[in-house]
Amino acid sequence: MNSFNTDEDTKKILQKYNHCRVKIYTFNQSRYPRINKESLLPVAKDVSYSGENTEAWYPPGHGDIYASFYNSGLLDTFIGEDNLGATVDLYILNHLMNPPNGKRCEFVMEVTNKTRADVKGGTLTQYEGKLRLVEIAQVPKAHVDEFKSVSKFKIFNTNNLWISLGAVKRLQEQNAIDMEIIVNPKTLDGGLNVIQLETAVGAAIKSFENSLGINVPRSRFLPVKTTSDLLLVMSNLYSLNKI
Repeated sequence: MNSFNTDEDTKKILQKYNHCRVKIYTFNQSRYPRINKESLLPVAKDVSYSGENTEAWYPPGHGDIYASFYNSGLLDTFIGEDNLGATVDLYILNHLMNPPNGKRCEFVMEVTNKTRADVKGGTLTQYEGKLRLVEIAQVPKAHVDEFKSVSKFKIFNTNNLWISLGAVKRLQEQNAIDMEIIVNPKTLDGGLNVIQLETAVGAAIKSFENSLGINVPRSRFLPVKTTSDLLLVMSNLYSLNKI
């Protein structure tokens, strides 16, 4: 899943994998106009996105089908916010396919321990018997410092998700996937104050049955968001294996 900014570059890079016996499909995510904060009118030729750049896949081949979702991009062109630590984890898959209590989880979110570098990351809470994702943009200003605390909110969402496609189909047919609209104020390069409307895919967790948060090692969260992150990954501190 791409934005219009990354779609063409993604297709060019995927040509390198034409020899693989796997068909890779791409599509563009939804987008909505940003809103001028003063006039409440759409800002011309400016959009916000309804999701993340995401790669998804892993049908086990029998029984229920699960898809794993994670933030992705292409290291070749430094597109998007890559999580180079996100791969298919067979231990998590085995837990999904063979749950200890016999109840299949419909939605699993991988979380990891928060550090001071992750204070803006969303966190899991429990409300009315359901897990819920809370993003910093949803937190009142008076409680932002409390939200950023690494001692009170000790985990954050890596955005590595495992979702039952059968459950997605059921909820979609019932029109029961309830996701809050996040109102995110932004200031554009020209100084214009706008309102960006967003949804977070992890927020859907509250609509699923037997949802679960799994605390995973930090090795499963290796984001590349800045040039310095990219140079670090390309240094001799890491060994990259191409598939």
